[in-house]
Amino acid sequence: MEQFLLTALLLLLSDLRGAAEALVVKVEVPVYKIRGDAAELLCHYDLEGATLYSLKWYKGDSQFYQYIPANRQTKTVFQVPGVNVDTSATSMGHVRLVGLPLSASGAYRCEVITEAPQFVTRFGEGNMTVIDLPASAPVLEGAHTAYEAGDVVNVNCSSPHSQPPATLEWYINEQRVVEPRLLRHYTPIQETDGLQTAVLGLYFRTSKRHFLSGHLRLKCIAKIASIYLQSQETAVRETNFQPHTQAEESRHDPFYFFNSPSSATVAHLSLRLLLAALGRIAA
Repeated sequence: MEQFLLTALLLLLSDLRGAAEALVVKVEVPVYKIRGDAAELLCHYDLEGATLYSLKWYKGDSQFYQYIPANRQTKTVFQVPGVNVDTSATSMGHVRLVGLPLSASGAYRCEVITEAPQFVTRFGEGNMTVIDLPASAPVLEGAHTAYEAGDVVNVNCSSPHSQPPATLEWYINEQRVVEPRLLRHYTPIQETDGLQTAVLGLYFRTSKRHFLSGHLRLKCIAKIASIYLQSQETAVRETNFQPHTQAEESRHDPFYFFNSPSSATVAHLSLRLLLAALGRIAA
């Protein structure tokens, strides 16, 4: 009798293990969404012949949706702060969230349970971050209209009103600034609307190498994850920069004497050639 019970228990455990291994759950949750947008949450499962008892969606530990095919009302939505379910576009494992607020950010979990007697439970999880984009392109402050070698450049770049705060990068003549000594990092400014303004400073002393054809280009790039990238740049001139004149450039021309002589030189040369020709004729 004991052997029979042991065998039956082993068979039951084997069936349960087989059912558990057969049940596979995978979810599709958007990684990033913009505030006010809609999001599609998808729960894929393979029952391998078992019967579905229930499918539930959670945000964190709070359940906001369930689908139980045996119930008269198969779909039920529960109120959870920040989660707005569009019931008309929701079915089984597919849930549509609309009017996403910032508080919709978080972990979303789909839980699938098979019917009795196994009641095997499996779940899949994904994270979504809702982003409020900056109110404008980056703003540059503190740049002068002109500098000369030896002057100090002290400028700030800010990306206003976003959540999360943007990541900022400075570029000098298209070269990204990575030296810590040149950058001034500031704590994001907390705005009254709950958003944040990111600020990054740039501080360095100019030299002749910074001015390309008499100009110095400064650019700031603002990024948020992989869905937002904006830049702002300015070009300041070198004080007292004198561009090369045509005459100065012609001095490097091997035919300068013939190409760029003054009018007086041309007249003098012409007179000498004429006199030499007359002399040969007279001879």
